[in-house]
Amino acid sequence: MTTGDVPSPVPDEAELIRRCQAGDVSAFEPLVEKYRQRVWRLAYQVLHDREEAWDCAQEAFVRAHRSLGDFRGEAKLSTWLYAIASRLCLNRLAAGERRLGRQGEETLLRLPHRGAGPDAALEQSELEAALHRAIAELPDERRIVVVLRDLQGLAYEEIAQVLGLELGTVRSRLHRARADLKGKLERFLT
Repeated sequence: MTTGDVPSPVPDEAELIRRCQAGDVSAFEPLVEKYRQRVWRLAYQVLHDREEAWDCAQEAFVRAHRSLGDFRGEAKLSTWLYAIASRLCLNRLAAGERRLGRQGEETLLRLPHRGAGPDAALEQSELEAALHRAIAELPDERRIVVVLRDLQGLAYEEIAQVLGLELGTVRSRLHRARADLKGKLERFLT
């Protein structure tokens, strides 16, 4: 770039959505880039299988692209994408399409924390593995709420919108899920 060149401004999300809705296929790519990792992370935290999570995330974006003309902007785009991905994940869980995850192998491949001794690193690794197992053992309707709130950081209202639930139901499921997790992880909490 020469000194006289001015970089072209990056269109904001609303502009990209308008362009997609008008038929500009290239405008969808920046949206995918912006949300790819977040949607995949959500799918992975629900399904516990990397490849299945990528498949689910890809399918979520395909469905989002097909349905973008119906997107009215009443919710944030991220909330809408999470809703699509969450439904796909829950459908996979309900349909029994899941393959066994390899959580133990992934835990072994993780590098220990720097500065921590071998005992602390082992204890941290055991805690992380136990937490992932405990989340995986939750009933689907509780697991998705924990993933969206505690791992993805969505507000209660967003979770209610994503899952099509009443706010009280979200709070209740999250409370029960956390109680289940506390019971399963009690030995680490003392």
